Amino acid sequence: MLTNASAEPEQGSVAVELSLGIGLLVLPMALLVLLLPTWLERQSMARVAAQEAARSVAVAADPQQASAIASEVVTRIAVNHGLPADAITVRISGGLGRGQVVTATVTVDMPATSFPGLTEVGGFTYTTAHREVIDPYRSLP
Repeated sequence: MLTNASAEPEQGSVAVELSLGIGLLVLPMALLVLLLPTWLERQSMARVAAQEAARSVAVAADPQQASAIASEVVTRIAVNHGLPADAITVRISGGLGRGQVVTATVTVDMPATSFPGLTEVGGFTYTTAHREVIDPYRSLP
């Protein structure tokens, strides 16, 4: 039996590597996985908001109120999804006459990191648009 009495005890580094591995690899991936549903939900909400805003402007009785109508529809959708009204914006463009096309462009804030109940840190915006044709046989004032 061979023994080495003069050898120094080995110092372990497993604890340091494990905490660094968890902190630098696993935690960011877990945050990304937790944020993915939020991003998908907000993208879907923005698409629906653009569709509803464009359609409500296309069938509005008063074309002069187009921006107010679209803004009200988009704000209602945002509030129904639990977002503050300033997290989503809408812009209406195009013509409002017979046979013309109206476009609703919706921009929503996407969080880069979200801590439920606490705060959202950083982020980016997602923009989508929907076009709707004004009925060519519609009776307009």
